[in-house]
Amino acid sequence: MLVNFFKISKILLYLAPFAVIIVTPSTLFPFIVGKYTFFKVIVELALMFAILGWGFEEKVSGIRYQVSGLFQNPLFIAVSFFVAIFTLAGFTGINPSGSFWSNFERGEGSFLMLHFYLFFVLLLLFLKSEKDWKNLFRVSVFAGILVMFYGMAGAFKLEGFVSVPFCDRFAGSLGNPAYIGTYTIFVLFYVGSLIASGDWRSKIWQRWNLPFLILLGLYFFVFLTFSQTRGGFLGLGVGVIAALFYLAFSMPQKFWRRAALLTAVALIALGSLGVYYRQYINLAPWCAEGGNRILDVSFGGATIGTRFVLWQQSIEAWKERPLLGWGPENFSIAFEKYYNPIHTVWFDRAHNIFFDYLIFGGILGLLSFVAMFAVFYAQFFTATGWQKLKQKDENLKKNQYQNEKQNIATMLTNTQFTVQRAIIFALPLGYLIQGLVLFDVLPIYINLFLFLAFANYKFGTRS
Repeated sequence: MLVNFFKISKILLYLAPFAVIIVTPSTLFPFIVGKYTFFKVIVELALMFAILGWGFEEKVSGIRYQVSGLFQNPLFIAVSFFVAIFTLAGFTGINPSGSFWSNFERGEGSFLMLHFYLFFVLLLLFLKSEKDWKNLFRVSVFAGILVMFYGMAGAFKLEGFVSVPFCDRFAGSLGNPAYIGTYTIFVLFYVGSLIASGDWRSKIWQRWNLPFLILLGLYFFVFLTFSQTRGGFLGLGVGVIAALFYLAFSMPQKFWRRAALLTAVALIALGSLGVYYRQYINLAPWCAEGGNRILDVSFGGATIGTRFVLWQQSIEAWKERPLLGWGPENFSIAFEKYYNPIHTVWFDRAHNIFFDYLIFGGILGLLSFVAMFAVFYAQFFTATGWQKLKQKDENLKKNQYQNEKQNIATMLTNTQFTVQRAIIFALPLGYLIQGLVLFDVLPIYINLFLFLAFANYKFGTRS
């Protein structure tokens, strides 16, 4: 075969994370329309070339075996069930057409959800090695750099970029500072995974990867701070502390176990002190209004007050349609029916992923969403792939090493393996915590399904 259609499909999948940098000023919603249009086209093209590959490739039996093998993985089944319930709820809801196609502003109905699912499946079919996933993480990190660069260019009022001053909360190319908070959690996960899985002992140029990745981590953290997004900041904090506690119980060396535990305790103490003394802390002294918003997590503020109102209305609306809900993209209809005119709130989302899925898909929708993460953690501790890797490392520990250099190399491998597991363990917690006060949009969905595909790969790895 002269044309490798599978390779083209794989390349297109690598382009999908760049949807987050698309901004179309000529449209009514410049930060939204171009993104979902680009993502849909990329995924559809990837699917088209995959089908062409299956049609012309002589050795398609392996691909067919892979497709059937996917349904043996509990996490894959859980993700498939969630997408199926999400789609079914649209057809049984009060506006099936709106649920499936969504609208010009959001574009996040069942049709887009099916594209996320196709993205998830194609990743599992074509990314078959650690090298493949590292390359995808590098692409995602580069896309994140461009997201932040767009915001900087706009803040400096460069021609061709939508201008948003730094002091108005940083939003990058996502258009909303709240999205930056959640998006940054995922990008920092990619950076952390690349650090944990890197080989820092071989070539000199590879050794420079470590300080470069650390600087990138600081780069993204700075822009998270500029966004002043409390949900994202809290989610990242919980994720980091969860990873440290995992390391405190799992690191091979006692010294690092103690260091991880002390660091976790110190972060909790510093975070608590920062919130308590927030009136004395200014993270943006160059701005007239200062920069301690990110530390204001009190329950008495106006923002959290509107959230409580939305959640109360969500419960009342859910009671009317408890099983499969109102259908995706129909929150505004439920909101209008149970609207309390005393409060002024934004009406198209509950600003809480759990209440969103409760309204979108009823109790089945919410349970299917939660089930993905329940299955994730069940597999995290029991998956065959993980157990084989763990056994391999334990056997290395028991061996008598020929020299000190081999001993150090093996110890570093064990440590990197544990750190990577800690990062994978922590990311869903960070995502779910930030989701208590925010909602999912395309930049978040892309990275959520990417992570779930990566976890699915890891749990089934045969290394």
